[in-house]
Amino acid sequence: MRRGALVPPLPVGKHWEEAESHALAMIASTRSKLSNDAAFSHASAALLHGLWVLTVPERPEVSQSTRPNMHAKSSLWRHHARLAHNDVATLDGLRVTTLERTIADCARTMRPRDALAVADSGMRAILHADRRTKEAEVARVAELRRRLRHMVDTGPPRGRRQARAVIAAADPYAESPMETVLRWVAVSRGLPAPEVQMPVHTRGGTFYVDLGWRWTLRRADGSTVVYVVLLEYDGEIKYVPGEGLVDSVDGAVAAVLAEKHREDLIRENRDHVLRRFSKGDVFDPDRAFARMLSVLPREVRAELTPVPELLYGTALRPHS
Repeated sequence: MRRGALVPPLPVGKHWEEAESHALAMIASTRSKLSNDAAFSHASAALLHGLWVLTVPERPEVSQSTRPNMHAKSSLWRHHARLAHNDVATLDGLRVTTLERTIADCARTMRPRDALAVADSGMRAILHADRRTKEAEVARVAELRRRLRHMVDTGPPRGRRQARAVIAAADPYAESPMETVLRWVAVSRGLPAPEVQMPVHTRGGTFYVDLGWRWTLRRADGSTVVYVVLLEYDGEIKYVPGEGLVDSVDGAVAAVLAEKHREDLIRENRDHVLRRFSKGDVFDPDRAFARMLSVLPREVRAELTPVPELLYGTALRPHS
């Protein structure tokens, strides 16, 4: 991994898994280089906590009280920060910023899309969020959001506007990183925050949909019309035996048929519009948003205003 630091051969497989294994090995190999008060932070801390990291860091990131030499070459990203005692936890013998501190740090410095994935998964981990008990957890979610906002407001000013927007948009009920990316496409371009894991009642029971909006609009003649727009992300390996939700071909067939039946039941509601998105869609945000626009009411499309802090970001990655 580096001079004097050897590890067993890393697993060869999917690109992301290889990158994650390499990043974790780099973290382990640089442990001895840290000063006493330094802690792994930002994307490295997110990886160690098991959060959703969309872009695996090439070098470990640490926070330290001494200012890094901005001109010296380093195998670390070094952030100048004074960490309070309650900002640091210990994981597998490593000093790591806490979940809350990691969320706040990533919200300031990552690309908005990536920061939102860390914030969603971090809030989910802290709250042990369960979509079935959302109504009972409103106060807990609001209190966590208040603490994160306070941490941002009292921390470094760099990236503060972006961090506030990320924390405001974060949702602990997101159930996958690609679901988060799909929501980022929508809210960064001006759509109101959707309901995450929205319950949809049908004659066959209640189903949860990844993202949903409900609009009740008044027409010129005084009548009202209801629009319900539902979005779902389909993972590439969701129905691959041994890889996703099933362990056999028969199981995959049954799962596909069950999903088709579920979708038919949802579509029986005449005011419901359902659109499915794949990985190729969410990583082409303009195309994905165009598909969303195609099913939005005219009145909603006319009022959309992009959110610059989420769309473009206000923070830059740190220097080495």
